[in-house]
Amino acid sequence: MSRIYIAEGGRQAIGRLIATHVGENVRLDHDRDGAPLLVGSTLHISISHSRRFAAIMLNEKVRCGIDIEEPRLDQLERVRSKFLTPAELAAKVDLLSAWTAKEAVFKASATPGLGMSMIDTLSTPGLALLPDGRKFHLQTIVTPDYTLTTALPTV
Repeated sequence: MSRIYIAEGGRQAIGRLIATHVGENVRLDHDRDGAPLLVGSTLHISISHSRRFAAIMLNEKVRCGIDIEEPRLDQLERVRSKFLTPAELAAKVDLLSAWTAKEAVFKASATPGLGMSMIDTLSTPGLALLPDGRKFHLQTIVTPDYTLTTALPTV
């Protein structure tokens, strides 16, 4: 079971979210690859922040991924060919949703060398597919203020 928490306050809100929803005695650290981990808890955590918002995703059993972004279409338009697959480019997918999905999958997959353009978010609705055959469930929330996507490995 996953839980998602969002707060205003950007990066500064991460500690508050962890203390409130995981516990005051839990400490945020990072593994050797830089992925966040909770010292004092068995929960898996994924973290994301934008200028105004922070989000965490907690899961009891598996590594998970989350990404939250505020609208920034000009930036994404400039790099679209670097992170979209050829099929996604042809389909003219929503750039912010595609970006957040790929970021969330990248975090959940823990795959060194995985390029964003190697993550297929178009072939199967609600799933992201990796070249090695792994699949991730995607859930995207779009608001006027942000787009947030979560990723969990399929079982």
